[in-house]
Amino acid sequence: MAMISRPQRDPAGARRESADPPLSIGSSGFPHARPHPAPEPDSEAWDELLGLTLAEFASRWERGENPSAEEYLGRLSPDHAADAVELIYREYCLAESAGLNPDPSDYLKRFPAQGDSLRRLFSLHGAFGPLGLRDRADSASLPEVGDEIGPYLLIRELGRGGFARVFLAEQADLDGRLVVVKVSARITPEPRLLARVRHSHIVEVLRHGIAEDGMFQLICMPFLGGATLSTVLTAQRATRRRPARGSDLLAVLDEVSAPEYPRPDIVRPAREVIARLSYPRAIAWIVARLAEALDHAERRGVAHGDLKPSNVLLTADGHPMLLDFNLAHDGLDPGILDAPVDGGGTLAYMAPERLRAIADLIGTPRARAFDRHRADIYALGLLLREALTGQPPEIPERRTRSMQEYADLIAASRNREGAARIQSGRDPIPAALRSILSLCLAPAPSDRYQRASELADDLDRWRSDRPLAFAREPLWPSCLLRQIRSRRPALTVAMLCLAIGIAAALTVSSASRTSPRQQAEFKLASLWDRAESGVFPAQRGVQWRTETRGDPAENALRHLNQYGVLDTDDWRRRDDVRALPERDRAELEIWLLEQVLRYGHALGKRPDSPEDWWRGLVLLERTARMTPLVPLIHQCRLLRGRLKLTRPTSLVDGPAPPNPPPRWMEEYLLGVEAELAGSAAAAQAHYKKVLIDRPTSFWGHYRAAVVACEFHKTRSALSHLTFCVDRRPRNPVLRDRLAGRLFELGRLDAALEQCNKALMLDPDLAESYRTRTLIRGRLGRTEDLISDIRRFELLTRSQGKVPSLKLRLESMISLRNDLVFNKEGRCDDLPRRILDVDFEDVDARMIVAEQLLDAGRRDWDLLGPGNREKNIALMEAALGAIDKILELDPEHLRARYERAMLLRQVESALGEIEKVLKSHPETPRARHEHAILIRLLRREEAARDLEFVMDHPRLEKFLQESHDAISVFHHTTSRYIHEGKILAALRAAERGLAHSERLNWMCSMSHYMMAKVYAVASADAPGLLQKTAFHLKKSGETRPHFIMEHFENDPTFDSLRHKIRPLID
Repeated sequence: MAMISRPQRDPAGARRESADPPLSIGSSGFPHARPHPAPEPDSEAWDELLGLTLAEFASRWERGENPSAEEYLGRLSPDHAADAVELIYREYCLAESAGLNPDPSDYLKRFPAQGDSLRRLFSLHGAFGPLGLRDRADSASLPEVGDEIGPYLLIRELGRGGFARVFLAEQADLDGRLVVVKVSARITPEPRLLARVRHSHIVEVLRHGIAEDGMFQLICMPFLGGATLSTVLTAQRATRRRPARGSDLLAVLDEVSAPEYPRPDIVRPAREVIARLSYPRAIAWIVARLAEALDHAERRGVAHGDLKPSNVLLTADGHPMLLDFNLAHDGLDPGILDAPVDGGGTLAYMAPERLRAIADLIGTPRARAFDRHRADIYALGLLLREALTGQPPEIPERRTRSMQEYADLIAASRNREGAARIQSGRDPIPAALRSILSLCLAPAPSDRYQRASELADDLDRWRSDRPLAFAREPLWPSCLLRQIRSRRPALTVAMLCLAIGIAAALTVSSASRTSPRQQAEFKLASLWDRAESGVFPAQRGVQWRTETRGDPAENALRHLNQYGVLDTDDWRRRDDVRALPERDRAELEIWLLEQVLRYGHALGKRPDSPEDWWRGLVLLERTARMTPLVPLIHQCRLLRGRLKLTRPTSLVDGPAPPNPPPRWMEEYLLGVEAELAGSAAAAQAHYKKVLIDRPTSFWGHYRAAVVACEFHKTRSALSHLTFCVDRRPRNPVLRDRLAGRLFELGRLDAALEQCNKALMLDPDLAESYRTRTLIRGRLGRTEDLISDIRRFELLTRSQGKVPSLKLRLESMISLRNDLVFNKEGRCDDLPRRILDVDFEDVDARMIVAEQLLDAGRRDWDLLGPGNREKNIALMEAALGAIDKILELDPEHLRARYERAMLLRQVESALGEIEKVLKSHPETPRARHEHAILIRLLRREEAARDLEFVMDHPRLEKFLQESHDAISVFHHTTSRYIHEGKILAALRAAERGLAHSERLNWMCSMSHYMMAKVYAVASADAPGLLQKTAFHLKKSGETRPHFIMEHFENDPTFDSLRHKIRPLID
């Protein structure tokens, strides 16, 4: 066992050092680290379980959660009645210590089965006081400086809490390297959660384990120098000077940094960024990085729960890092529904809903639920305000109040004073940051930022003098100053022009005025040609992202508000619309009508939300009355049906539009409607008609390019995009899109030229740096790669994109099929120093696996069985990579999904190759492929992976990110049909259809799978043929080829086809 060794102390007080066996290394790499399997039903195991249960129970009471004994009774052995009595009595003692004055009679009523034992205990308690039951760990002192525990010599204490201490330590088995070791008297999930949320701004766990017979939990973390933000702010307050620059912050950081950490010999990127910023902007940069880390953790099911300055590290290199996930909430825990609502924390940094949840614990075993991620955003807002003002959050005096009363008092004060203080201007905070803080610190969670990534976006926008995306912009003087700062070079030239213009204005005053047309064109260009407006979704690498990020209703609403479409019927008569040339005015009108359609469609998709349906209907009917286009009217009818409105539509009321809309507008909206329904083929047909009627339609060409990319018709997309760039040559996003298509076609020099032009228009367009990096990588031009990657890293700090880019370059080298060969036939290698990705990171490994999968699936159908040897080898390598990921993280959802799909593809390929061998048994290449596929075939593992994905608690979120994962239900349905499990097949098919309809994705295939299930079931129940026909017809509504290609060739329908055809004709 790993024991604490204290060689410099009195031997009488030392632990049994000589009796220790040699250190052994567990699978985690930590001495004596070991998993905790469920105990066997023997006395020793149940005793250990009782000790751990009581420790957790007491810990939660100490954090103010006040759990009830009923929550834990199910964990204890039913054969050990005394354990239940001990737990119940523990609750009584803890409630008494918390000042809740528990009544013994209440406990006797709650636990009649333990009544006799409890009566005796309560009698003894009244005579002698508490029996002194304590946690096992409490009775043992935590280690101190000078102790040795495992390979670690504890040399300095860095911090402490009630049940944990943090030390700077030397690791003897690695040449005495300095590390940080956290020793806790509580077994917590912190090391597991830290491993799951690994991020460049979250402290990393290196090793973890259990010591002293399970008495202590150890977590080993890297030593990064620096100090906590709390220490830095305290030292800054002591100077009594208000910092003006980020360099002032770094100076204070250097003064209080850990002296053991060597000073950096070069200026690190983070310090470089902070040093050149003003102090408020430096703080905005730091908090934005923390917000990105919070968002990253939440997407992996983890909420921090105790965010405050003392849990934020500023490393010696200037990187902000989140610390201490001891109170973090695990959203992936299968027992989450039975867990307490609040995990404890620091009252001064808690959101009002968390404080109210604690207050509501009086008299109830469970508090109401709250959104933990938005509570973390609130805490981050308090941290931001403290860093800007130097003052910690104001809370009332506690005096003699109980924890619950005090929490309620703080919640009330926050609701009453929080927003008023921010808006009052009492604190020295820039106006735009006050607006951001107001959104962070809104009392109601629904009024805050929905995700921490939105907060990060707004902070970065303010820092770079761009308009805020989510918080309300302050009054125009502040906005004007930011706009001036963001255009200093242009304004220098403008000032010179102004001087000339003033002289000219003395003689020709009218020449200096901006015409209404120019103003209208400038506004349109600001909306359509600026990347941050979000009109055009970003590329991913050189692959086109066809949908914009975020909520589609909110995106559409933001665009509609630019021209007041929701406020008035006659928005076409606005000066900024009427003053446009006819060509631009028509393009703006059809684009705004598209946003109305998207807005109504998105609101209609929201489940159980009549208010949203009504808002969408009002706007759609008002718009359709002025512009009676079929898609608008159709969407009105759908919303009226959802609202169960029986009166006739009012679209025919009122005056008819003065000029009926042209046919091309209706065709355009029909195309958008088809895209929203998932029918790219129908959309393509409509956009062709648009371009026949109006060959110069900008949006017609753009949507045609989008659809062409979905069909991988790169040349067609290139043609449409070339037209779009000619029409809007100052649009950097369109030029980046054009570069991506040129890259796909191998026209690398032209692609590089378009990337360069995009970056001249917008030097902060991160996606163009990524595209240019990939182009230069394929060209073998390595000299500028490092600068492009560094710029990309600065623009997308902590978003996980840089490893992805480097890994793409790595795979371009390793696969040898993406690079250009030089004259000697050798591939120009990239400098290895730029590919410094940690391949032990499971997310990094997943990117490599996906690259291998993409390469293996390339031209799969074109090659056919017997010619796929290279592809199969790549897929075998991908399978090995995924297996390694699942060894490191068995819960990795994407890895499970990709392995299931890969194994299904192996099974399908095996069937194809066996058909070839049946007719040509002597084909050597086919036999070789057959041998490899047999080796890879793992049917049972594929089935387990499919069921794992289907039953995973985060499936909903996974499907939002990867719509194609709906196919797990289709594959599972097919397997159940093959195994004769019809009811299980029906349940899987129904679940797949429900997800398809919710996401509007793969609806045709989901209906087809329902039809297959009913067709098989109709052998015993002929009445089900009607349902078979119904779902077949639904599958063919948006994709008619489903009936022709699938139904007519599917053996499932062979005996029934003659009966079903009349029903679907």
